[in-house]
Amino acid sequence: MSPAHVLEPTYRRLKRALMEGLWPGGAKLEAMRLAEDFGVSMTPVRDSLNQLVGEGLVDLTPGEGFRVPPLTEQRLRDLLDVNSALLKTANTANWRLPTEDGPVFIGNEYADRLAAAFSLLANGSGNRVLADIVDRISERLHFLRSCEPEVLPEANGIQKQIEAGLHGSRTDRHLAVVRYHRQCQGCVPQLINCLARLRGGGAT
Repeated sequence: MSPAHVLEPTYRRLKRALMEGLWPGGAKLEAMRLAEDFGVSMTPVRDSLNQLVGEGLVDLTPGEGFRVPPLTEQRLRDLLDVNSALLKTANTANWRLPTEDGPVFIGNEYADRLAAAFSLLANGSGNRVLADIVDRISERLHFLRSCEPEVLPEANGIQKQIEAGLHGSRTDRHLAVVRYHRQCQGCVPQLINCLARLRGGGAT
């Protein structure tokens, strides 16, 4: 295992690069090349890649090594279904906003704000396992969500509705979650096409 002072920044840098879509789906992640790019040894890179396999951001196939998991239309629909079900489950009668002062949204980017809102909604259930899965899905879909303001007819309005629902009623939160996922499901082909275009026409 790599020393923490080397492993942690390597892991964070690699994870952010994956979330920002630096490599297309299916791209091979070679530990030696990444180590050279990051200026570290191969050990922290391999350790980071293995950790990211557990988080669903990297695939590992015996004999083939590490790859970026492709995002197909079916996989996107599956992720949306799971995310919707988890957020509806989190929205119980006993739901409480996790912070006394309300949510703190990190950055102004649409994807970051949406991830923060979903994380708060999930954490309000008090179920840490559920909240962790919602966060993992947001990480997996981070780059794709940069397409949503362009593709979804009411993306920014829905985002504001989701954020407002954190201070509203259980019904408000439910309607916002349903509205968001319904629009995404209706635009899956367009979202996948947008993702391919952002990556220069390559694999998603």
